[in-house]
Amino acid sequence: MPALTEPAQIGKRELLADFISIADAKEKPLLAMLPKSRNLTNMLMQWQADAYASPVLSGVADGKDVGEFENAGANRALIKNYCQKVRRTAMVGDIAENVSDVAGAKSGELARAVDKKLEELSRDIEAVLGSDNDAVEETSSSTPYQTRGLGTWIKATAGTTLPVPSAFLTPSASIDSTAMASLTQSTFKGVLKSIFTQHGKSQNLTLVCGTALKETITGFTQYQGSSTNTWGTIRAFNDKLDGGKITDSITAFEGDFNTVVIHPSLLLANNTTNAPTRRGYVLAMDMLELRWNRMPRVKPLQDEGGGPRALVDAIFGLVYKNPLVGGKFAATS
Repeated sequence: MPALTEPAQIGKRELLADFISIADAKEKPLLAMLPKSRNLTNMLMQWQADAYASPVLSGVADGKDVGEFENAGANRALIKNYCQKVRRTAMVGDIAENVSDVAGAKSGELARAVDKKLEELSRDIEAVLGSDNDAVEETSSSTPYQTRGLGTWIKATAGTTLPVPSAFLTPSASIDSTAMASLTQSTFKGVLKSIFTQHGKSQNLTLVCGTALKETITGFTQYQGSSTNTWGTIRAFNDKLDGGKITDSITAFEGDFNTVVIHPSLLLANNTTNAPTRRGYVLAMDMLELRWNRMPRVKPLQDEGGGPRALVDAIFGLVYKNPLVGGKFAATS
């Protein structure tokens, strides 16, 4: 009788590793860094912006009485945006939840599904914040409320829905659409100069940008030699290279007017063709606010016999206190 060999064995147990691996680990810099508040009590948000009058250089004659009075609120205007609700749902079968022993789902399939949907919901919010979405007023179940994203806040034109008052629109000089292959350090600095011209304040700014724009900025440390396709890289090393490490990344740009800290993102302008990797927003974070009515929550739903169900949702709106100080890179090629 032949010996029992492994290929012929009956009843072998399956070796299944007790984890589920997801490589996708996108960061959400806007959701992490925007100032937060929870004073959202209406789907229409409104706030005021104002501007100082231009300096007066002329003097006042001795003995001249006051004959005219100024209106200190003459430049004041309302800026508005709608809020938005986002939602994800999860359901698993009765047997799948209560009988099956699934590797990597120690707390059950529903618990894992809820965790996954919470992550997806937070990505939805991040993508909305960095989108070109315009404000939308709800008119039916097929036309829900929508909050204005950064791509539409930072525009030189007012738009049609809840238009930004003309005095507070982002100047065209603060918005650059130069193709990535042609974007230079001088062009980049021009956007920063325009932002300073509006704000008049040297400060730390934040640039949230796509991968192509990030690589282009790192390329500012290079120079082009005599040959069109020959590049050299300027590097200054303060330490010995005994460890074999070379740093080739720009994480902050200190210019004449502002210092810009750079954060790459894969969730910008996702609804705009060819734009996500080239998009960038230059932000003064104190001019922004992520306003919550409902922070992401988990709500169990009734099990009607088929298995447990749940939803995760949130209600939020993006406040741009004064878009004058925004900056944007919006190349399409």
